[in-house]
Amino acid sequence: RRATLRIGPALAHAIVPVAMVAMSADIALLRRLEELLRRQQKRQEAPGAVAAASSAAGGPPPRRAAVAMVLRVRWSDGCSRPLDLPLLRSGELERAAGAEGLVELLYILRTAREGDRWSGQVAFPGGKQEPSDRDDRATSARETFEEVGLDLETPCFRFLGCLSDRPVTGGGRKIPNFFLVPLLWLQVEAETPGLRLQASEVAAWRWVPLRALRPELVTFGLIVQDFRQPQQWAPWLPHAVLSAFEAASFPAIPLDASTTSGSADATSDDGATFTLWGLTLMATSDALVLGGGTARELAWPPIQFRSSWANFAVAALCGAAALRRPHAHRPRLRHIFALAALAAGPALAGFFVAQRLARWVLGTR
Repeated sequence: RRATLRIGPALAHAIVPVAMVAMSADIALLRRLEELLRRQQKRQEAPGAVAAASSAAGGPPPRRAAVAMVLRVRWSDGCSRPLDLPLLRSGELERAAGAEGLVELLYILRTAREGDRWSGQVAFPGGKQEPSDRDDRATSARETFEEVGLDLETPCFRFLGCLSDRPVTGGGRKIPNFFLVPLLWLQVEAETPGLRLQASEVAAWRWVPLRALRPELVTFGLIVQDFRQPQQWAPWLPHAVLSAFEAASFPAIPLDASTTSGSADATSDDGATFTLWGLTLMATSDALVLGGGTARELAWPPIQFRSSWANFAVAALCGAAALRRPHAHRPRLRHIFALAALAAGPALAGFFVAQRLARWVLGTR
């Protein structure tokens, strides 16, 4: 429904001039994001338009949730400066400041609550759309103000745009007819307003530098959950096969307090455990890939198992998904190789069976 992520890194480099002398990677990424999202055709839907379209099609109205990905720039010399968007667009921001710009992204740690499937997880400020919200932007602004006390509709922040919708998942499966949209906001004033946490919803906040969100920092050992879908899909399979899929590991990045810039407002709790994974990791990856900060998705492959042959099957599925939707998933050589090997298996088996059959037929004559 949006073409944001279909723009791709190649077109991003074409739109933004390459003459970026002495520009840091963070500011280059921010510049590309701002340019691409500014050019993006913003969706302006009347309240209830999606629900009306769905109802007209005979389906229930879709549920939506919106989150705010709030970005800010910190300077290597420790000074606070307002962000001049014309200088950012011209590529002269850091040259005018005389310092390197470091971009940070705001994450929150949700309060642990019984019965909440997202309890205690790292997220962006945001929540479900209410009937009074005119659009996704209004939802993200309202929820952000309620949860952390930041008023995104003041001159302190600038709305950049939104990324593509993602189906909401919970307990390892998609929730039917429920979608999440991430919206990007940029702090343009020098000082960040004080955050005020809604204790019932948010336990802590943390500003994380983009340099702490690299593909090589992704690990599969932090989030391990019981994965019972194969038992439901194919209970007739042997136990040895089903047991290989029981323990699933998901991609995650630890966001320790040591990863922050160390500023006074970098985090509300140094001892809080922030583990970035799930939908929040995917949304982070979408923004970084779109801005050219990384050529690899952070949450890909989306799952791993203890069994090597199960991971081989996952790699083959990733290869198939990359070939089917190259705008969404960058093909990786090992995934394509696994897919080719998996496809070649039945063909080779058929060849050997035909060869044996031919020898038997010829031998009986």
